Amino acid sequence: MPKLDEQIKTLAGYFAADCEPDGKLTLQLEVEHFLTRSDGQPPAFADVQAALRDLQQQTDAPIITDGEYFGYSGPALTATLGPACQLRISLAALRDVQDIMDLYNRFYLQLGLALAAHGLRAWTAGCHPTCHAEDLPLVPRTRDEAMDAYLREKGACSVQMMRATAATRVSIDYQDETDFVRKMRAASLLTPFFALLSDNAPVYQASRNSSYCIRTRLWQDVDRDRCGVTPHLMDADFGYARYAENVLTKPQITALRLGRVRAAGGKIAPELYAGHVSRQETAQILSNFFYDVRLKSRIELRAADSMPPRYIAAYVQLVKSVFGSPAALQNVLRHYAGATTLDITSAKLAVCKDGYNALVYGRPVSGELAWLLMQARSRTPSQEERALLDPFMQLLTTRKTIRETENYNE
Repeated sequence: MPKLDEQIKTLAGYFAADCEPDGKLTLQLEVEHFLTRSDGQPPAFADVQAALRDLQQQTDAPIITDGEYFGYSGPALTATLGPACQLRISLAALRDVQDIMDLYNRFYLQLGLALAAHGLRAWTAGCHPTCHAEDLPLVPRTRDEAMDAYLREKGACSVQMMRATAATRVSIDYQDETDFVRKMRAASLLTPFFALLSDNAPVYQASRNSSYCIRTRLWQDVDRDRCGVTPHLMDADFGYARYAENVLTKPQITALRLGRVRAAGGKIAPELYAGHVSRQETAQILSNFFYDVRLKSRIELRAADSMPPRYIAAYVQLVKSVFGSPAALQNVLRHYAGATTLDITSAKLAVCKDGYNALVYGRPVSGELAWLLMQARSRTPSQEERALLDPFMQLLTTRKTIRETENYNE
């Protein structure tokens, strides 16, 4: 298919152009928050819009989609609303974890005050803390309405995923194609551990929860075409072109039409776009896929639940320590040499079922977490940075999850 071949070549070129050859790792933090009224009920869309307008500074640009205000974008951070009024905070890419957390914590304080003025509050949790997913209305946005209609036909958990889950995501850069492959594989192999360390759903479907890694489990039954482990990840020829082929040959949920997002009717990219896809069209294609580790302009790690700030700091530091050290990265790949995409999926399901009693890659998960945290600590020369890992060390020592340790994350 000549058009497909040209699209693969074009996307691979974009991926190559996005690499950061200097090798100095930067991290981009994104945290989703549930918003409710003070009584725990779903907020009015107009009240959330008003609170975000109060937070917006003069130098920030409003985000208008389908004629509605959805947040703003500034030099330091972007605040925008998710499908059911989850508030997504995306920070500028930085190298220092404490700088990242200082920026996040300053905003979180301002957010609490702005929300309170409108009778609202924010929550950090992996699943909605007060409501059934079915009771949460979607925002008036074409992309979300199209996705909702499409995914309902694909998996049993799409309604819960879209409306009642929230994540902590960290995006990292890559030096070249070889480094891209290494980091994609290592991040995917570590996904089960990230899921358990960040497990933070004290409530699920409005009831007290005692199950592990609910959000991870929900994502397993959304859409096999675009979720889970990246296809062909462990194949010898995996790289830019193979990733491009993955996303170009699977059905698109939405597509750009005359600069606006429209439902794609399940067509694949060669049926929707010209051979030479633009950067804007490429971004739209990539946004239709939700692999555990996916590529946008950076490699995005998607496994972690939304968490309280000290655990966010531990997670960002863990990612920095492992992925900022070529030696640690190589140790991960060597430690799990021979693991397949099926092994990764099985490891995820094991932590969902058994938590700290799980066997992952044929070994007890507690021992593997201890090994991983040791790798991170040994590659972190600063005492202050090593201290950021302490909340995860405490979870491992007590064999408890965040949801068992924190008091509803209030």
